[in-house]
Amino acid sequence: MRIGIISAHYMPEIGYQEVHLAKAYARLGHVVKVFTSAASVNLGGSINQLSYTTGSSTDPKYGYEILRLPSLSYKSKALPFGLKKAVNAFEPDVLVLLGVAKIFPMALLNKQFYGKVKIVSVYGDAKEYLDRGTFKQKVKTLIHELGYSSIKHPLYKRAIKYGDKLVLNIPETNQLFHDFLNDKDKKSFDAKKVMLNLGYDPDEYYFKQEDRNAIRKELHFTNDEIVIITSTRVNKRKNIEQIIELISHLNTKGQKVSYIIIGFLGDAYEQELKAFIQQQPDPDKFKCFPFMNASEIRKMYCAADAGIWLKAAISIQEAMGTGLPVILEDKPSVNHLINEGVNGWFFQKETFNSVIKNVVTSLSNSPKDRHLLSVQNSKNLSYDTIAQKILDSVNT
Repeated sequence: MRIGIISAHYMPEIGYQEVHLAKAYARLGHVVKVFTSAASVNLGGSINQLSYTTGSSTDPKYGYEILRLPSLSYKSKALPFGLKKAVNAFEPDVLVLLGVAKIFPMALLNKQFYGKVKIVSVYGDAKEYLDRGTFKQKVKTLIHELGYSSIKHPLYKRAIKYGDKLVLNIPETNQLFHDFLNDKDKKSFDAKKVMLNLGYDPDEYYFKQEDRNAIRKELHFTNDEIVIITSTRVNKRKNIEQIIELISHLNTKGQKVSYIIIGFLGDAYEQELKAFIQQQPDPDKFKCFPFMNASEIRKMYCAADAGIWLKAAISIQEAMGTGLPVILEDKPSVNHLINEGVNGWFFQKETFNSVIKNVVTSLSNSPKDRHLLSVQNSKNLSYDTIAQKILDSVNT
């Protein structure tokens, strides 16, 4: 099949869904072309420096084409020139639209394409990051919600009208659609929606015992030591201090636990958090690292025994690709990822300490079979699986 991936941004150095799906369809033997802009998004740290130019290029490993169109861009939005003409020339069988609210795919949601090409749009909307704790946060949230009603809602309605399937990455997104749709649109939405998780690239995230052994030796972890990891953009909102305090407490009670933190941004908060670590009874139990590439971070996941995330992040699924059991708060943005006690554990805010303590004890007594967990997780989270399920949804 000929498959077009439509996305305002395509940043292979970062590797979001548009990158993973393009690679997956190429691995599955399809002809793939990515239609995107030359814009990049500000993600913090050195990632700010990414820049691209308009024109055509080829993925060096998988051989598919990336066409970067001239566009007007502002923050996450990008309005392309020549998208319809370029897509028509490609003659796709299926179009996968990512980031409908970023305006970029808008020109394809009309009668010209609907019925002639299978159109799938993908959504991962959640309210988890809409903080209202301070006045500034309330203002930002208000602006965000105004954007929902004035920009997202009309575009999402067009996707329902002119699309064949709408892929929802998290269950919470379903309710967000129902909150603004009328009864007629709800029926159409419910008939077209498909629940499929965000996932990971199986070429980049997998378990390898040799890597586990090498990193644990390099970082001086003993065989009986439980290593916990968090990989995220490290900022004050992530409340990493809570985890650090608990790790210190467990060590004072005789449990051997170390904590790897990946994602420091080189900002003032990094210095603040590292100073906090130095105040702990045993600072050597904490290993701090900046952003890493996929190859480096995969090895760190292999070396760890469990991962903790207090906020939803794509790094959760990537870690699960290595068979790493994860510890997550039981909330709508992530509670579809875990089979309790099998590939991870849930905590409530009030049970955080007790759950982590029990997990450490459990892993000390009965380590997880990482190879087995990696295989089990791939059935729902590998992008090869997800990509095929998208095609299956439009062909049934």
